[in-house]
Amino acid sequence: MNRWIPLMRRTVQTLSFFFLLYLVIRTAFPMEIKIPVDLYLRLDPFIAVISSLTHKGIIERMFPAFGVLLFVMVFGNFFCGWFCPMGATIDFFDRLLFRERKRTKPFEDASLRRLRYGIFFFSIIAGLLAFQVMYLLDPISLVTRTLVIAFYPPAIYLYNHLLPSVQTILPSNSFFMSSVPLPIFKVNLLIFLVFVAILALGVIRKRFWCRYLCPLGTLFSISSRLRIFKRSVTEDCTSCQRCVRDCPVGAIPETSPRDYRHQDCIACFKCLECPPQAVSFHFSLPRWKTANGVNLSRRYVLGSLAFGCLSALMIKTNPLQSESGLKNNRLIRPPGALPEEEFVAVCTGCGECLKVCPNNALQSTFLEAGLAGLYTPRLVPRIGYCEEFCNFCGRVCPTEAIRATSLEEKRLIQMGVAHINKTRCIAWDTDKICLVCNEQCSYHAIIGDEKKRPLVKEEKCTGCGICENKCPVDGESAIIVFSSGVQRKLKPEHSDNNG
Repeated sequence: MNRWIPLMRRTVQTLSFFFLLYLVIRTAFPMEIKIPVDLYLRLDPFIAVISSLTHKGIIERMFPAFGVLLFVMVFGNFFCGWFCPMGATIDFFDRLLFRERKRTKPFEDASLRRLRYGIFFFSIIAGLLAFQVMYLLDPISLVTRTLVIAFYPPAIYLYNHLLPSVQTILPSNSFFMSSVPLPIFKVNLLIFLVFVAILALGVIRKRFWCRYLCPLGTLFSISSRLRIFKRSVTEDCTSCQRCVRDCPVGAIPETSPRDYRHQDCIACFKCLECPPQAVSFHFSLPRWKTANGVNLSRRYVLGSLAFGCLSALMIKTNPLQSESGLKNNRLIRPPGALPEEEFVAVCTGCGECLKVCPNNALQSTFLEAGLAGLYTPRLVPRIGYCEEFCNFCGRVCPTEAIRATSLEEKRLIQMGVAHINKTRCIAWDTDKICLVCNEQCSYHAIIGDEKKRPLVKEEKCTGCGICENKCPVDGESAIIVFSSGVQRKLKPEHSDNNG
């Protein structure tokens, strides 16, 4: 029975990863799926805790994550070993990259294990100061963002290029043999390189990321101190060190393999492959004390907290943030987004809203929103426009950084206002008739003067960007949408008629 458990775990890991991949693929307009496509993000306790701190309150969509945390507190960290898609990916590449080296003395990683707690304390104090950049290290947000932005577009590119060849073989099957619009994302290379760097750490140690850097794993480790499902070793142990070598997170010390750091165990059950079958798992009373625990001095904890506090304050007062983030008039947020400071504090940069946007209008920011707004979504009209009858970005946002709105409410949200550059506009500069922006605007926010030159009625413009997107002028559009700073609610059109 014991030898089947690792196989079962790998099967569950594989299914979990492909289930996430399925949800990512199904995160598309018109999103005809009953399962929440952001399910994994909703089950992430690290996102739930940090977003609650930054948002100054519990977010309803994140309630399931606290259920996961409760199970981990009782039964131990099973999530990282069985269900985490990032962990499954790292395990797969570790089999390819990691090679056990013979060492004359045990590998001393106390300072690295201490680092993970420093990162976690940093995240907590930064979250209290509404600084969300540690979301970038969250494994669920990271793997979702990577799949959406880095891997999905190349996959679509290959699919579209291979499609003609396949169609010659199956010409009559048109149900799934149709091309897909190719999405374009501006920061895909950066996100890909970060992902590759994390996987490459497996050259140093198995699950290096999970052991020493992952903040979600650290939260689970702290929560697992009082677990009741534990490992035990009988006197039959021969100290062969096989369990030490096989443990993917180094929870079993080389110096005393009969002991283990129960808070770090991810319930992979690799140690059950013990040759003399000296290892078993059973329920027992919780205890806080652990073998070879990390020595966190008061100075180290206070230093981590102080560093997080100082970093958050420096980001908030950095010129790049104050000038670029707060005064960038091209920083157009999705309809229903929270006010800017709250938005960057709660948004995880997961990329779900980018994937569901039918016109590829939403893009991840690099530094357009300052350092604190890295990877947060913005509308780029020249790439795509906000679809009038679409409100899916608010429906897939796990932390409600983008509020879920009805279509009626969404159509009255003013994200920005279009302005005409008369020196570039064909109608204004050359006196030729061009009615593209007028014809494309379904909000009737663009009208023509006596010479049929376009004028913008700001009280009707939502900033959807279709005019900028469809403008036939080469290069920069002759009509540009600028952010209105704070999203406003427009008056319904029938109210104007009644007035």
